[in-house]
Amino acid sequence: MNRNDNVGAQAAELRTGDWATLGADAGALRTAVFVREQGIPAEFEWDEWDARSVHCVAWLDGEPVGTGRLLPDGRIGRMAVRADRRGRGIGRRVLEALVAIARERGDTRIELSAQRQVEPFYRAQGFVPVGEPYDEVGIAHVKMRRNLLGVGVSACLAIVAGLGASPVRAGALDAVSNADAASALRVALERGAGQAVARLGKPGGFLDDPKVRIPLPDGLRQAEGLLRTMGRGRELDELVASMNRAAEQAVPEAKQLLVAAVKSMSVSDAKSILTGGDDSVTKFFKSRTQAPLTERFLPVVTKQVSRLGLAKRYNALAGQAGKLGLLKERDASVERYVTTRALDGLYLMIAEEERAIRKDPLKAGSKVIERVFGALR
Repeated sequence: MNRNDNVGAQAAELRTGDWATLGADAGALRTAVFVREQGIPAEFEWDEWDARSVHCVAWLDGEPVGTGRLLPDGRIGRMAVRADRRGRGIGRRVLEALVAIARERGDTRIELSAQRQVEPFYRAQGFVPVGEPYDEVGIAHVKMRRNLLGVGVSACLAIVAGLGASPVRAGALDAVSNADAASALRVALERGAGQAVARLGKPGGFLDDPKVRIPLPDGLRQAEGLLRTMGRGRELDELVASMNRAAEQAVPEAKQLLVAAVKSMSVSDAKSILTGGDDSVTKFFKSRTQAPLTERFLPVVTKQVSRLGLAKRYNALAGQAGKLGLLKERDASVERYVTTRALDGLYLMIAEEERAIRKDPLKAGSKVIERVFGALR
């Protein structure tokens, strides 16, 4: 696969769901590939499993280009990629999505019936042939299987034991596969990020939580007593409320970038997070998202600042503090100040969510998280 192909695969949007939601697009792709292209009789293409399976459809340039399904018993099937989009990694991404769903729900292994011509593709994704080849609808197939629970040393074990983990902890991690370790960490971080955004991006998300509530800038706090004696107390209170409302409006913009950061996580990132301190998650997300999130937050904050009349109110009060030499240059712009404090609150909340998962992985509701983070405790 060349670089352009990989870029195309990463640009594809994956949607997972039931047959009622994705059946029209998945069915059209399967008809094009299996019925028209390969000549498989239409009556063999449709069965009762469609209504009971999880389906995945990949979209690229506004069109469905790939699909596959995961059955309740752990079988993957009906993998199809549109002819003009093959060789771009679309099938690999669909397969990865279905494998991730199987792992998340606790499947210990997955199987599929592969056409012999694409056997090398599945081998590259960790599947191994089981038994002899056989004929199915006039096409040579081979049964293939992939275990989701490895018996070797896991990625977590290599990371933690390599840094001096105790034999007891290392033994607990022996039953965790490389895929499980990476999956658990990604699921935990993505879930923590989503919950943090949900908690903060609502009315009162910042204002009603002392941990993240955006206060007056240092300069205004130092001048607060004097300003209140000058009859400006109500304006100060309204300023604080308005700043926090602006932050609450901006936070939902973060979710897409946070999820993208999780999906880009490398083994080195995983090592830093798994073995780091309480701020390891904050450091990871800051390194990947602080600059782009600042750019994304600023227009939203600016819009809210304008709508709430916040800039005029802030500038008037900042002018008073500035004359007293109490306001730092970085706090002179209300838009920048609110954006910076909103990001600080978001990263703090994400770290809290991740610490909660580490402390009690069972509450996360994921068997994979329970296995991996339970072993790390």
